[in-house]
Parts: sequence; structure tokens; C-alpha cells
Amino acid sequence: MEYNVREIDSRYDFVVQGVSYIGSPRQGTAMYVTQKVAHLLENIRGLTACLVFAEKGIEADPELQKENCIVFSENPQLAYVRFAGSLAGQKEALDRKRKYTLTEEGYYLGENVQIGENACIEPTALIGHDVVIGKNAFVGAGAVIKNAVIGDDFVCNAHAVIGSPGFTMCEDEEGNKLRIPSLGRVIIGNFVEVGVGDNISTGSSGDTVIEDYVKLDVLIHIGHDAYIQKNAELTAGAIVGGFDQIGERAYCGLNAAIRNRVSVGAGGFIGMGAVVTKSVEAGMTVVGNPARKFERTK
Repeated sequence: MEYNVREIDSRYDFVVQGVSYIGSPRQGTAMYVTQKVAHLLENIRGLTACLVFAEKGIEADPELQKENCIVFSENPQLAYVRFAGSLAGQKEALDRKRKYTLTEEGYYLGENVQIGENACIEPTALIGHDVVIGKNAFVGAGAVIKNAVIGDDFVCNAHAVIGSPGFTMCEDEEGNKLRIPSLGRVIIGNFVEVGVGDNISTGSSGDTVIEDYVKLDVLIHIGHDAYIQKNAELTAGAIVGGFDQIGERAYCGLNAAIRNRVSVGAGGFIGMGAVVTKSVEAGMTVVGNPARKFERTK
């Protein structure tokens, strides 16, 4: 995937090869920024070859515009979506030309896949193009893994889906819903367990990250661009929204739901069925709907 920005602004001549989030931008990528988070535009300082769709009215330092192309728009999210759609179209066209192979073991394997030694992959699983999986992996029947880089000693139980498109939308000029393309990846560390029927969404503009020793029970949803830190434990039916951050050793109870862009601090405890609408401090226990701090009574 690549795009030369001179097609947008003839003053520039560099290639964009992907997308990233303005909160954590990467060199040579496209992103967008709105008035609400205009201060994040500073994050591209020191970077080059970035394409930024910015909302009109944001004041951009001329120094930032010397090495980066900033395009002002009434609706920067929509402008970004249309641009990202062109990159997604390139990727889709290439992937349609690539082939899956049915292995002797009965699972499907895409092109340019790396799988470590001593892996066990059950029949009917599908491993997508360019996926990397470390040694000692187990992938259960019917599981689908795409757009992912995975460490050692990984367990993926039956019918889990890793690398599905994120569910995030914007509106066009007529108010029609458009899906924002998912061009990121899923990055999974070592000794991670994924439960039966779990869904882990691909990052939309960055990566969805699951660190070492994270344990996911059955029927869990992890939203796009979420960041699950080391030794976190999520039990059956939990829902983690897009851009959420779950701290080390945090615990999420049965059927709890965490809204998007919320953080749970290290050691935070989310009670069964809780609906978390605000960030949770480290070590805090919250329960209820909406979730509130649990105070023990004597």
C-alpha cells in the first residue's frame, strides 16, 4: 500500500505507506486530527513524510508543514476515510490475487506465513497472508487468524477470530454511514490464551496490542486499537471497546462492558455485569450499571 501525496498537494513529493493514530503517529503514514484534539498535532514534530487531514481552524506551526503535508478540511475524518479507502482498495486487490493452500493437516494457509516449531493447528482453521505465529502454538478448529503477529506458547481455542475489521464509522455529506477502513494489525505477546468464540479486532489506524500472559475466557470482544497489558484476565462475555487500555493484572468480570476510550489501571477490578463508562484508577474495584467505586462496609 502506498500513495504519493503530490496527487493531493503538488508542493510535496513523498510516499505514504500506511496509516497511524495522531496520538501515536508514525513516520510516512496518514492520519487525521479534529479541533477537539488539536493539541495532538504537535505529536508529528520531528517526523517527516506524514499526511495529516486537519479540521479547518486548527493553527498549524509552519515548521510542521515543511516536512509533512497538512490538508485542511471541514470534515477531516471523512477526508481521511476516503484516502484510507484507496489504500484499503490496493490491499484488497493484492490479496485477491493471493492463494490459500489446504494443508495435509486440513487447515488453510495463506501466503508468506511464518509459524514456529512445534505448532499444532487443527483442521478447518485459517491462517491469513503474512501472519506470524511463534513456537509451541495451538490453534483450534475453525479459528481464523489474519493481520496478526503472535508470540510463543500461544493458545487460540476453537472458532476464535483474530484480526477482524474494526467497527468504527463516520458520516458523509448526506449523513450516510461509512466504515473507517481497518489498516492496522493485532500484536499478541507470549503465553497468551484466547478463548472459544472470541473476537479480536484489527487496529483501525494503529495496532490492537495484547501483551504477555493475558488470559481471555470465552465469547469475549476486544475492540480495535485496544491495549491489554501483561497478565490481565478477562472472563466470559466481557466487552472491551475501541482504544481502551486495560492495565497489568486488571480483572474483568463476567459479561462486563467497557465503553470505548476508557482506561482501567493496573490491578483494577471490574465486577460481574458492570458497565464501565469512565476510567478506573489503579487498584480500584467498580461494580454496577453505570459502574461505581465499590466501598466495603464494616
